[in-house]
Amino acid sequence: MYSTCSLRKQKIVSELGGIPIDYKSVDFVQEIFRLTNDGVDAVFDGIGTESLMRSYKALPTGGRLIGYGFGSKSKNRSSRGGQIVSNVVNWISVLALNLIPDSRKVIPYSIQTLKRRKPDWFHEDLQIIFNLLKQQKIKPIIATRLPLNQAVQAHELLESGSMTGKIVLICNSL
Repeated sequence: MYSTCSLRKQKIVSELGGIPIDYKSVDFVQEIFRLTNDGVDAVFDGIGTESLMRSYKALPTGGRLIGYGFGSKSKNRSSRGGQIVSNVVNWISVLALNLIPDSRKVIPYSIQTLKRRKPDWFHEDLQIIFNLLKQQKIKPIIATRLPLNQAVQAHELLESGSMTGKIVLICNSL
């Protein structure tokens, strides 16, 4: 498994069993082909717009690109209109890439859509995840916990890129 990350986060990727690729100093597509010769079977891209096409290029024939969290790191996300434009561009890209007759596919994933369209699947998946957490078979990295009334600060921390792990908002005071 390979993961793009900054130099600062390479140790944690390695500790989790991945091979880190510093996306700031190398072209991750070229690095994937250097490491694998023919690309990777699946790419999970949580950025979209800026990296979707490059992620697609890392796939061999028959590979799958799972796009999620579209627009979350878009340069235009400072405004609601910019976020909408970014999301529309992502969806057009997904549709266009799926028209290329090379057996590679882009599969968009949205947990909100899954919950709305397939609530039984959503609840089944949620139960599985909670059981894995309870059994400590998965251990999410928690960077910090903040009270809900500090949600603005939580977003600022996310935007800074300085956090390693998730920020958990707590409904009652700490």
